[in-house]
Amino acid sequence: MSHTCNHLFIRCMDFRFQEAMDEWAKAQGFTKDYDLVVLAGAQKSVLDEDTSATAMKQVELSVKLHESNTVILMAHQDCGAYGGSKSFENWEEERNQYVTDLGAAESKIKEKHESINVKKLILTFDDDNISFEEI
Repeated sequence: MSHTCNHLFIRCMDFRFQEAMDEWAKAQGFTKDYDLVVLAGAQKSVLDEDTSATAMKQVELSVKLHESNTVILMAHQDCGAYGGSKSFENWEEERNQYVTDLGAAESKIKEKHESINVKKLILTFDDDNISFEEI
């Protein structure tokens, strides 16, 4: 079995999105081609002073041990690490916060790993319908 993979997913622990995230990864052809880091708030965990070292250590290990060349940061609507959607005036404000934090997390990752690609996604939902938006 190969000991390398191309991708590292950093995604939230929220149970509501696990199946959709797994299906998305499979649809992208990433099966058996990614390491997985699951932390509350994903991109927020990369930035937060209490969790940043843990998140960045996982990036370092994935790059060093498995030669990962792409990090995929997955944010989602109504994230509890941010206090949920109720903490924002509206979806536009909430989305803007996620976009800002995804960009800052990308910058932090690229500070340590200049050549790594970073893809940023926001998951939104309406009832049982989950959508993926690449930023």
